[in-house]
Amino acid sequence: MAVGHYNSGTKIHVAVEQNGLPISIVMSPANIHDSTKFIDVMENISDFVDDDMINEIVSVYADKGYDAKYIRNYLRCHGMGCCIPYKKNSKFIISKNLQNKYNKTRFVVERFFAWLKCGFHRTAIRYEKNCENYLGFVYLACILMYWRVLG
Repeated sequence: MAVGHYNSGTKIHVAVEQNGLPISIVMSPANIHDSTKFIDVMENISDFVDDDMINEIVSVYADKGYDAKYIRNYLRCHGMGCCIPYKKNSKFIISKNLQNKYNKTRFVVERFFAWLKCGFHRTAIRYEKNCENYLGFVYLACILMYWRVLG
């Protein structure tokens, strides 16, 4: 994947499994919306895990920023459940049960970013000018996360 130089900053998009370990990482310029990289992150999962593990994905949890019709359609077409809270201005009925499920699982993604930003000095602040170098440090941090949790 060619990442290149991002003058406006960098944003890390990640999909994590139930223990907070990353299974897909995509970087983008910081000035684009998160939802534009959702499908890239989901498609990138197949690069890191086998088909059996992909088939075990039952549902996807994301925050309100990912409340878009094309995202919900993508998940439905791939046979995955969707646990994305609706925005306040959404035309759909907001289910309180869905919101409660989301709130109980959101900490898993937040834990990954806490591990990434607090546990590894080189990923807390981006010192590298080249995004590929920074992405390399993020991958090294992820390897150490796997080693700590699974080792």
